[in-house]
Amino acid sequence: MQNLNLSLYKLSDLENRISAIYRDNGIMNVSDLKLNDIASIFNTRVVYAKGKTKVLFDEGFAMLFIRDDDPEPVQRLDFFHELAHVAMHVGNQNRLPAAFVDLQEAQASLFQLYASMPFYMVEELLHDQDPTMVIKSLSESFKLPHSAVQRRIDQIDRRIQSERRRRNMSARTTEQPAVYGYSDATLKILDQLYRQINRKRGSIHAEG
Repeated sequence: MQNLNLSLYKLSDLENRISAIYRDNGIMNVSDLKLNDIASIFNTRVVYAKGKTKVLFDEGFAMLFIRDDDPEPVQRLDFFHELAHVAMHVGNQNRLPAAFVDLQEAQASLFQLYASMPFYMVEELLHDQDPTMVIKSLSESFKLPHSAVQRRIDQIDRRIQSERRRRNMSARTTEQPAVYGYSDATLKILDQLYRQINRKRGSIHAEG
């Protein structure tokens, strides 16, 4: 993987909101990403049980069920996906139109990436990181599957490339000031004209 110019990365509104919530609640480092602590911020309780991973709502409170026999990286990934529904969505998807469910799932996938690997943590961990070891290292740090880490890195890279293209386009389309190569004789005439105009303005003001 090539080195990423992280200074070009622009956070989305959703990323900014997640980062603000985390920081306001003291979640500053990877070691702070404890599922129960994060769940409590959103008034949610985590339950490890058999069966399908899901979330149930009850008047401002939620219970998030995670399969107890899944590996920890899978559990964590599922947790952040379901947490998105707590943070962003309300209601039973079984009663929603299919298109709306698809939209919610797409939003949940983005929330999952942003919340499980906040950019300010990724940025800190990527400093002086061997590019060939990034996926493995981040997977171990965030306790997530390699595939999820790769998706996050790919998303960051796409955002960086988009910003680079925007800047290049802006630089090409910015109007450059015209530069005229006047001769010494022309400059002398222009200077005389400028002085004459100023003298006329002065006489007008005197008469007024």
